Formats: sequence, C-alpha cells, structure tokens
Amino acid sequence: MAFKLKTGKTINKILAGAGIAALGTVILGAISPNMAEGTIGKVIPAAAAYGIGGIESAIGAVATSVIASSTASFTGANSMGNVQESSL
Repeated sequence: MAFKLKTGKTINKILAGAGIAALGTVILGAISPNMAEGTIGKVIPAAAAYGIGGIESAIGAVATSVIASSTASFTGANSMGNVQESSL
C-alpha cells in the first residue's frame, strides 16, 4: 500500500511554483546561460508561476530562487572568496 500525503491547496500551489521555477531556470539556462544568471532569469520563472498558480505559486518560485542563490555562493568558481580562511 502506497503512502499518500494529503496537503492543502495552498501547499500544493507553493510546491508547484517551486517546480515551475526550477524547471524554468533549467530550460532558460540551456537556452541562454547569460540571461538565466541575470535579473530577467529570476523574473521569468516567477511570472510564469504566478500566471499558472497565482500568488502562492509565485511565492514558491521566489523561495526556490532565493534558496538556489544562497547555496550557489558556497560552490563553484567563486566559493573560495565567499568562505573565510585562516592564515598560518
């Protein structure tokens, strides 16, 4: 028997917005990486989520963008500049 989690409509819309933002960012990054890293790359997935699911989905999209940008500061080419190092 499968486990099914019953969630409310608001939670479902927030999760849908998060999924739309994640998928939109991946697609936009494949088409134009420079645009995906800029401001327009953050606005397009949130606007698409709002158009599909309303304000709840837009909140999920923005939350996904904020979480993704905060975790990216600890990885990648600029990660050493973002972490304090102690010298000998």
